[in-house]
Amino acid sequence: MSGIQLHPHDILDEGMPQIMSYIRKLQDIKYVFPEVNTIFERNPYPVGKLPRNPVHEVVYGTGTMHAILPSYKESGLDQRREPGLSTERDPLMIIKEAMQDEEIEVIPWLNILNGHFEGPLLENNLVTDFQGQAIAHWLCPNAPDVIDFWERTFVHLYERYGFASYMIDRIRYPDWAGQEVNPKGLLTCFCSHCLKKMADQNLDAEAIKHELQAWVSLLKDKRFDEAVSYAEHNPTLQAWIVFRQESVSGFVERLIDRVRKVNPDFTIWLDLWPPAYSWMLGQDYANLTKLSPALKHFPYHKLGGGADVQGLIHHLAATEQEQEEAFQAFKRFFNLPYDLSYATFKQEGFPIQFVADQNNIVRAQSAPGTRIFSGIQMWNLTPHNLIQAIQAGESSAADDLLYYCYGWATDDLFDAIQTYRVKGSN
Repeated sequence: MSGIQLHPHDILDEGMPQIMSYIRKLQDIKYVFPEVNTIFERNPYPVGKLPRNPVHEVVYGTGTMHAILPSYKESGLDQRREPGLSTERDPLMIIKEAMQDEEIEVIPWLNILNGHFEGPLLENNLVTDFQGQAIAHWLCPNAPDVIDFWERTFVHLYERYGFASYMIDRIRYPDWAGQEVNPKGLLTCFCSHCLKKMADQNLDAEAIKHELQAWVSLLKDKRFDEAVSYAEHNPTLQAWIVFRQESVSGFVERLIDRVRKVNPDFTIWLDLWPPAYSWMLGQDYANLTKLSPALKHFPYHKLGGGADVQGLIHHLAATEQEQEEAFQAFKRFFNLPYDLSYATFKQEGFPIQFVADQNNIVRAQSAPGTRIFSGIQMWNLTPHNLIQAIQAGESSAADDLLYYCYGWATDDLFDAIQTYRVKGSN
Protein backbone atom coordinates (compact mmCIF):
# COMPACT_ATOMS: atom_id res chain seq x y z
CA MET A 1 0.00 0.00 0.00
CA SER A 2 1.18 3.51 -0.81
CA GLY A 3 1.76 6.63 1.26
CA ILE A 4 1.74 10.38 0.67
CA GLN A 5 3.49 13.30 2.34
CA LEU A 6 1.70 16.40 3.67
CA HIS A 7 3.07 19.77 4.75
CA PRO A 8 1.62 21.69 7.71
CA HIS A 9 0.32 24.40 5.38
CA ASP A 10 -1.73 21.80 3.49
CA ILE A 11 -3.56 20.83 6.67
CA LEU A 12 -4.12 24.38 7.93
CA ASP A 13 -4.92 26.12 4.62
CA GLU A 14 -6.88 23.50 2.68
CA GLY A 15 -8.40 21.54 5.52
CA MET A 16 -8.70 17.79 5.86
CA PRO A 17 -12.01 17.33 3.96
CA GLN A 18 -10.46 18.61 0.74
CA ILE A 19 -7.23 16.73 1.35
CA MET A 20 -9.12 13.47 1.89
CA SER A 21 -11.11 13.92 -1.30
CA TYR A 22 -7.85 14.02 -3.24
CA ILE A 23 -6.17 11.23 -1.30
CA ARG A 24 -9.11 8.96 -2.08
CA LYS A 25 -8.43 9.47 -5.78
CA LEU A 26 -5.16 7.61 -5.31
CA GLN A 27 -7.12 4.47 -4.36
CA ASP A 28 -4.49 2.63 -2.30
CA ILE A 29 -3.19 5.14 0.27
CA LYS A 30 -2.52 3.40 3.57
CA TYR A 31 -0.08 5.88 5.14
CA VAL A 32 -0.02 9.65 5.47
CA PHE A 33 3.22 11.31 6.52
CA PRO A 34 2.62 14.83 7.90
CA GLU A 35 5.76 16.93 8.19
CA VAL A 36 6.12 18.08 11.80
CA ASN A 37 9.12 20.39 11.50
CA THR A 38 10.02 22.04 8.24
CA ILE A 39 13.28 22.46 6.37
CA PHE A 40 14.42 25.54 4.47
CA GLU A 41 12.60 24.80 1.26
CA ARG A 42 10.42 26.52 -1.29
CA ASN A 43 7.01 24.89 -1.66
CA PRO A 44 6.78 23.87 -4.48
CA TYR A 45 10.47 23.31 -5.28
CA PRO A 46 12.12 24.69 -7.34
CA VAL A 47 9.32 26.56 -9.14
CA GLY A 48 5.54 26.54 -9.41
CA LYS A 49 2.54 27.44 -7.30
CA LEU A 50 0.48 25.48 -4.80
CA PRO A 51 -2.48 24.45 -6.98
CA ARG A 52 -5.26 24.06 -4.38
CA ASN A 53 -4.09 26.17 -1.45
CA PRO A 54 -6.65 28.98 -0.90
CA VAL A 55 -4.32 31.00 1.33
CA HIS A 56 -0.81 30.83 -0.14
CA GLU A 57 0.50 30.50 -3.68
CA VAL A 58 3.97 29.62 -2.39
CA VAL A 59 5.17 28.72 1.11
CA TYR A 60 8.77 28.98 2.27
CA GLY A 61 9.80 26.55 4.96
CA THR A 62 11.84 28.20 7.70
CA GLY A 63 13.01 25.19 9.70
CA THR A 64 10.43 25.57 12.45
CA MET A 65 8.56 23.10 14.67
CA HIS A 66 4.84 22.84 13.87
CA ALA A 67 3.85 20.94 17.00
CA ILE A 68 2.85 22.23 20.42
CA LEU A 69 5.67 21.21 22.75
CA PRO A 70 7.21 22.59 25.95
CA SER A 71 10.21 24.90 25.63
CA TYR A 72 13.59 23.20 25.90
CA LYS A 73 15.67 26.37 25.92
CA GLU A 74 16.69 25.87 29.55
CA SER A 75 18.23 22.55 28.49
CA GLY A 76 20.39 24.38 25.96
CA LEU A 77 19.07 23.20 22.60
CA ASP A 78 15.64 23.71 21.05
CA GLN A 79 13.94 24.30 17.70
CA ARG A 80 12.12 27.52 16.95
CA ARG A 81 8.34 27.09 17.12
CA GLU A 82 6.25 28.11 14.13
CA PRO A 83 4.50 31.41 14.93
CA GLY A 84 0.73 31.13 15.13
CA LEU A 85 0.53 27.64 16.59
CA SER A 86 -2.43 27.23 18.93
CA THR A 87 -4.84 24.55 20.04
CA GLU A 88 -7.05 25.59 17.12
CA ARG A 89 -4.15 25.71 14.65
CA ASP A 90 -2.29 22.53 15.52
CA PRO A 91 -1.77 20.59 12.27
CA LEU A 92 -0.68 17.34 13.91
CA MET A 93 -3.75 17.25 16.17
CA ILE A 94 -6.02 18.21 13.27
CA ILE A 95 -4.82 15.31 11.13
CA LYS A 96 -4.96 12.90 14.07
CA GLU A 97 -8.60 13.73 14.71
CA ALA A 98 -9.49 13.66 11.01
CA MET A 99 -8.03 10.16 10.58
CA GLN A 100 -9.75 8.50 13.55
CA ASP A 101 -12.40 6.90 11.36
CA GLU A 102 -10.16 6.33 8.33
CA GLU A 103 -8.24 3.17 7.49
CA ILE A 104 -5.12 5.27 7.08
CA GLU A 105 -2.17 5.31 9.46
CA VAL A 106 -0.58 8.64 10.35
CA ILE A 107 3.21 8.50 10.64
CA PRO A 108 4.65 11.91 11.56
CA TRP A 109 7.70 12.95 9.56
CA LEU A 110 10.57 14.56 11.51
CA ASN A 111 13.63 16.37 10.15
CA ILE A 112 16.32 15.55 12.67
CA LEU A 113 19.63 17.32 11.97
CA ASN A 114 18.51 20.26 9.83
CA GLY A 115 16.32 23.16 10.97
CA HIS A 116 16.14 26.47 12.80
CA PHE A 117 17.68 25.27 16.04
CA GLU A 118 18.50 27.66 18.86
CA GLY A 119 19.70 27.85 22.44
CA PRO A 120 22.92 28.56 24.35
CA LEU A 121 24.42 25.18 23.39
CA LEU A 122 23.73 25.54 19.67
CA GLU A 123 27.24 26.57 18.60
CA ASN A 124 28.67 23.49 20.32
CA ASN A 125 26.44 21.20 18.25
CA LEU A 126 26.80 22.56 14.69
CA VAL A 127 28.45 20.86 11.73
CA THR A 128 31.80 22.47 10.82
CA ASP A 129 33.53 22.36 7.44
CA PHE A 130 37.20 21.54 6.86
CA GLN A 131 38.14 25.22 7.03
CA GLY A 132 36.55 25.65 10.45
CA GLN A 133 33.34 27.39 9.35
CA ALA A 134 30.07 26.32 10.95
CA ILE A 135 27.29 25.20 8.58
CA ALA A 136 24.18 27.10 9.60
CA HIS A 137 21.14 25.07 10.66
CA TRP A 138 22.90 21.68 10.63
CA LEU A 139 23.50 19.68 13.82
CA CYS A 140 26.36 17.19 13.96
CA PRO A 141 25.56 13.51 14.63
CA ASN A 142 28.57 13.38 16.96
CA ALA A 143 27.55 16.49 18.95
CA PRO A 144 26.66 15.93 22.62
CA ASP A 145 23.22 17.51 23.02
CA VAL A 146 21.30 16.48 19.91
CA ILE A 147 19.93 13.18 21.13
CA ASP A 148 18.91 14.72 24.47
CA PHE A 149 16.84 17.27 22.55
CA TRP A 150 15.20 14.64 20.36
CA GLU A 151 14.47 12.33 23.27
CA ARG A 152 12.52 15.13 24.96
CA THR A 153 10.75 15.88 21.69
CA PHE A 154 9.69 12.28 21.07
CA VAL A 155 8.43 11.89 24.62
CA HIS A 156 6.33 15.06 24.50
CA LEU A 157 5.04 14.31 20.99
CA TYR A 158 3.81 10.97 22.28
CA GLU A 159 2.27 12.52 25.37
CA ARG A 160 0.31 15.13 23.41
CA TYR A 161 -0.50 13.33 20.17
CA GLY A 162 -0.19 9.63 20.96
CA PHE A 163 1.87 8.65 17.91
CA ALA A 164 4.49 5.93 18.46
CA SER A 165 5.65 5.49 14.84
CA TYR A 166 7.71 8.17 13.08
CA MET A 167 9.75 8.61 9.94
CA ILE A 168 13.02 10.45 10.53
CA ASP A 169 14.64 12.51 7.77
CA ARG A 170 17.78 14.65 7.45
CA ILE A 171 19.82 11.98 9.24
CA ARG A 172 22.98 12.82 7.33
CA TYR A 173 25.59 15.45 6.74
CA PRO A 174 24.72 18.47 4.57
CA ASP A 175 24.65 18.05 0.81
CA TRP A 176 25.75 20.80 -1.56
CA ALA A 177 22.41 22.63 -1.79
CA GLY A 178 19.76 24.02 0.55
CA GLN A 179 19.06 27.71 0.92
CA GLU A 180 22.01 28.23 -1.42
CA VAL A 181 24.48 26.03 -3.27
CA ASN A 182 27.44 25.46 -0.96
CA PRO A 183 29.59 22.39 -1.74
CA LYS A 184 31.58 23.06 1.44
CA GLY A 185 28.65 21.48 3.25
CA LEU A 186 29.94 18.18 1.88
CA LEU A 187 33.41 18.71 3.36
CA THR A 188 32.38 18.09 6.95
CA CYS A 189 32.51 17.57 9.86
CA PHE A 190 35.52 18.89 11.78
CA CYS A 191 33.85 20.13 14.96
CA SER A 192 35.63 19.42 18.24
CA HIS A 193 33.53 16.31 18.83
CA CYS A 194 34.36 14.83 15.42
CA LEU A 195 38.05 15.70 15.86
CA LYS A 196 38.10 13.82 19.17
CA LYS A 197 36.33 10.84 17.64
CA MET A 198 38.81 10.83 14.74
CA ALA A 199 41.71 10.87 17.19
CA ASP A 200 40.17 8.01 19.15
CA GLN A 201 40.05 6.02 15.90
CA ASN A 202 43.62 6.99 14.95
CA LEU A 203 42.45 9.07 12.00
CA ASP A 204 44.67 12.05 11.18
CA ALA A 205 42.29 15.00 10.85
CA GLU A 206 44.98 17.30 9.48
CA ALA A 207 45.84 14.78 6.78
CA ILE A 208 42.15 14.55 5.85
CA LYS A 209 41.93 18.33 5.60
CA HIS A 210 45.05 18.41 3.41
CA GLU A 211 43.59 15.83 1.01
CA LEU A 212 40.26 17.64 0.89
CA GLN A 213 42.05 20.87 -0.02
CA ALA A 214 43.90 19.08 -2.81
CA TRP A 215 40.62 17.65 -4.07
CA VAL A 216 38.96 21.08 -4.00
CA SER A 217 41.91 22.54 -5.93
CA LEU A 218 41.40 20.02 -8.72
CA LEU A 219 37.73 21.00 -8.95
CA LYS A 220 38.57 24.70 -8.96
CA ASP A 221 41.03 24.08 -11.79
CA LYS A 222 38.21 22.36 -13.76
CA ARG A 223 40.12 19.07 -13.74
CA PHE A 224 36.91 17.20 -13.04
CA ASP A 225 37.79 13.74 -14.28
CA GLU A 226 41.10 13.86 -12.43
CA ALA A 227 39.26 14.92 -9.27
CA VAL A 228 37.04 11.83 -9.48
CA SER A 229 40.04 9.52 -9.77
CA TYR A 230 41.82 11.35 -6.96
CA ALA A 231 38.96 10.78 -4.51
CA GLU A 232 38.30 7.21 -5.61
CA HIS A 233 41.88 6.09 -5.03
CA ASN A 234 42.77 8.19 -1.99
CA PRO A 235 42.83 6.02 1.17
CA THR A 236 42.67 9.07 3.46
CA LEU A 237 39.52 10.40 1.80
CA GLN A 238 37.97 6.94 1.70
CA ALA A 239 38.59 6.55 5.44
CA TRP A 240 36.92 9.94 6.00
CA ILE A 241 33.87 8.80 4.01
CA VAL A 242 33.63 5.66 6.17
CA PHE A 243 34.00 7.77 9.32
CA ARG A 244 31.02 9.88 8.29
CA GLN A 245 28.92 6.79 7.60
CA GLU A 246 29.78 5.27 10.95
CA SER A 247 28.98 8.57 12.66
CA VAL A 248 25.47 8.75 11.16
CA SER A 249 24.74 5.07 11.78
CA GLY A 250 25.94 5.40 15.36
CA PHE A 251 23.77 8.46 15.89
CA VAL A 252 20.64 6.73 14.59
CA GLU A 253 21.35 3.67 16.71
CA ARG A 254 21.79 5.77 19.86
CA LEU A 255 18.67 7.80 19.12
CA ILE A 256 16.51 4.73 18.62
CA ASP A 257 17.95 3.08 21.72
CA ARG A 258 17.24 6.16 23.83
CA VAL A 259 13.63 6.63 22.75
CA ARG A 260 12.83 2.93 23.09
CA LYS A 261 14.14 2.93 26.64
CA VAL A 262 11.53 5.58 27.36
CA ASN A 263 8.80 3.81 25.37
CA PRO A 264 9.44 0.36 23.82
CA ASP A 265 6.53 0.93 21.42
CA PHE A 266 8.42 3.60 19.47
CA THR A 267 9.01 2.51 15.87
CA ILE A 268 11.33 4.59 13.71
CA TRP A 269 11.31 4.51 9.92
CA LEU A 270 14.08 6.09 7.86
CA ASP A 271 14.05 8.63 5.05
CA LEU A 272 17.29 8.29 3.10
CA TRP A 273 18.89 9.66 -0.01
CA PRO A 274 18.96 7.28 -2.98
CA PRO A 275 22.01 5.02 -2.85
CA ALA A 276 23.69 6.82 -5.76
CA TYR A 277 24.47 9.68 -3.34
CA SER A 278 23.73 8.40 0.15
CA TRP A 279 27.20 6.98 0.77
CA MET A 280 28.75 10.42 0.28
CA LEU A 281 26.40 12.00 2.82
CA GLY A 282 27.09 9.53 5.61
CA GLN A 283 24.27 7.06 4.96
CA ASP A 284 25.17 3.36 4.88
CA TYR A 285 22.11 1.33 3.93
CA ALA A 286 23.53 -1.95 5.23
CA ASN A 287 24.01 -0.63 8.77
CA LEU A 288 21.03 1.73 8.94
CA THR A 289 18.52 -0.91 7.86
CA LYS A 290 19.60 -3.14 10.73
CA LEU A 291 18.04 -0.52 12.99
CA SER A 292 14.67 0.10 11.32
CA PRO A 293 11.91 -1.97 9.70
CA ALA A 294 11.21 0.43 6.82
CA LEU A 295 12.69 3.19 4.71
CA LYS A 296 11.76 5.62 2.00
CA HIS A 297 14.20 7.04 -0.51
CA PHE A 298 13.49 9.40 -3.37
CA PRO A 299 14.69 8.39 -6.84
CA TYR A 300 13.07 11.43 -8.47
CA HIS A 301 14.42 10.95 -11.97
CA LYS A 302 13.24 14.33 -13.26
CA LEU A 303 15.13 16.16 -10.51
CA GLY A 304 18.36 14.21 -10.57
CA GLY A 305 17.36 11.84 -7.82
CA GLY A 306 16.40 14.63 -5.46
CA ALA A 307 19.82 16.24 -5.69
CA ASP A 308 20.31 19.76 -7.04
CA VAL A 309 22.57 18.50 -9.81
CA GLN A 310 22.23 21.63 -11.93
CA GLY A 311 23.04 23.85 -8.96
CA LEU A 312 26.26 21.95 -8.35
CA ILE A 313 27.30 21.86 -12.01
CA HIS A 314 26.72 25.58 -12.42
CA HIS A 315 28.65 26.26 -9.23
CA LEU A 316 31.63 24.28 -10.53
CA ALA A 317 31.59 25.24 -14.21
CA ALA A 318 30.76 28.33 -16.28
CA THR A 319 30.99 27.43 -19.97
CA GLU A 320 28.94 24.80 -21.75
CA GLN A 321 32.03 22.67 -22.34
CA GLU A 322 33.08 22.86 -18.69
CA GLN A 323 29.55 22.02 -17.58
CA GLU A 324 29.46 18.99 -19.85
CA GLU A 325 32.81 17.80 -18.48
CA ALA A 326 31.66 18.38 -14.92
CA PHE A 327 28.44 16.46 -15.53
CA GLN A 328 30.21 13.48 -17.04
CA ALA A 329 32.57 13.42 -14.05
CA PHE A 330 29.56 13.71 -11.72
CA LYS A 331 27.95 10.64 -13.30
CA ARG A 332 31.18 8.70 -12.95
CA PHE A 333 31.72 9.71 -9.32
CA PHE A 334 28.19 8.68 -8.34
CA ASN A 335 28.09 5.59 -10.58
CA LEU A 336 25.25 6.74 -12.80
CA PRO A 337 25.70 4.68 -15.98
CA TYR A 338 23.42 6.68 -18.24
CA ASP A 339 24.48 7.81 -21.69
CA LEU A 340 23.14 11.34 -21.70
CA SER A 341 24.54 14.80 -22.11
CA TYR A 342 24.16 17.65 -19.67
CA ALA A 343 21.88 19.45 -22.13
CA THR A 344 19.59 16.40 -22.24
CA PHE A 345 19.68 16.05 -18.47
CA LYS A 346 18.58 19.68 -18.04
CA GLN A 347 15.60 19.03 -20.27
CA GLU A 348 14.60 15.52 -19.22
CA GLY A 349 16.40 14.52 -16.03
CA PHE A 350 17.69 10.97 -15.73
CA PRO A 351 16.10 8.16 -17.74
CA ILE A 352 13.05 6.56 -16.14
CA GLN A 353 15.20 3.47 -15.53
CA PHE A 354 16.88 5.43 -12.72
CA VAL A 355 13.82 4.77 -10.52
CA ALA A 356 13.97 0.99 -10.83
CA ASP A 357 17.77 0.91 -10.74
CA GLN A 358 17.96 2.79 -7.45
CA ASN A 359 15.20 0.70 -5.88
CA ASN A 360 16.99 -2.49 -6.86
CA ILE A 361 20.25 -1.19 -5.36
CA VAL A 362 18.41 -0.29 -2.15
CA ARG A 363 17.09 -3.84 -1.93
CA ALA A 364 20.55 -5.31 -2.51
CA GLN A 365 22.17 -3.08 0.11
CA SER A 366 19.47 -3.31 2.79
CA ALA A 367 18.98 -5.84 5.54
CA PRO A 368 16.68 -8.75 4.64
CA GLY A 369 13.04 -7.95 5.30
CA THR A 370 13.41 -4.17 5.09
CA ARG A 371 10.23 -2.58 3.77
CA ILE A 372 11.19 -0.20 0.96
CA PHE A 373 9.09 2.75 -0.16
CA SER A 374 10.05 4.26 -3.50
CA GLY A 375 9.56 8.02 -3.43
CA ILE A 376 7.55 9.14 -6.45
CA GLN A 377 7.94 12.70 -7.71
CA MET A 378 4.42 14.17 -7.95
CA TRP A 379 5.08 17.66 -9.27
CA ASN A 380 6.72 19.44 -12.21
CA LEU A 381 6.11 16.55 -14.58
CA THR A 382 3.42 15.36 -16.98
CA PRO A 383 0.76 12.77 -16.12
CA HIS A 384 2.36 10.35 -18.57
CA ASN A 385 5.74 10.72 -16.92
CA LEU A 386 4.22 10.26 -13.47
CA ILE A 387 2.61 6.97 -14.52
CA GLN A 388 5.95 5.88 -15.98
CA ALA A 389 7.60 6.53 -12.62
CA ILE A 390 4.87 4.59 -10.80
CA GLN A 391 5.30 1.66 -13.17
CA ALA A 392 9.07 1.77 -12.75
CA GLY A 393 8.65 1.72 -8.98
CA GLU A 394 6.12 -1.11 -9.10
CA SER A 395 8.32 -3.21 -11.38
CA SER A 396 11.34 -2.78 -9.12
CA ALA A 397 12.40 -4.43 -5.88
CA ALA A 398 10.59 -1.77 -3.82
CA ASP A 399 7.56 -2.83 -1.77
CA ASP A 400 5.48 0.34 -1.89
CA LEU A 401 5.29 3.88 -3.26
CA LEU A 402 5.39 7.15 -1.33
CA TYR A 403 4.16 10.23 -3.17
CA TYR A 404 5.99 13.50 -2.58
CA CYS A 405 4.09 15.50 -2.15
CA TYR A 406 0.36 16.22 -1.86
CA GLY A 407 0.29 20.01 -1.94
CA TRP A 408 2.59 20.40 -4.93
CA ALA A 409 0.69 18.10 -7.28
CA THR A 410 -1.77 19.48 -9.84
CA ASP A 411 -5.22 17.97 -10.32
CA ASP A 412 -4.29 16.22 -13.56
CA LEU A 413 -1.70 14.14 -11.71
CA PHE A 414 -4.25 12.92 -9.16
CA ASP A 415 -6.64 12.17 -12.01
CA ALA A 416 -3.95 10.24 -13.89
CA ILE A 417 -3.26 8.00 -10.90
CA GLN A 418 -6.98 7.47 -10.31
CA THR A 419 -7.48 6.40 -13.93
CA TYR A 420 -4.43 4.13 -13.75
CA ARG A 421 -5.69 2.43 -10.58
CA VAL A 422 -9.24 2.03 -11.85
CA LYS A 423 -8.01 0.41 -15.05
CA GLY A 424 -5.66 -1.82 -13.11
CA SER A 425 -1.92 -1.87 -12.85
CA ASN A 426 -1.43 -4.57 -15.47
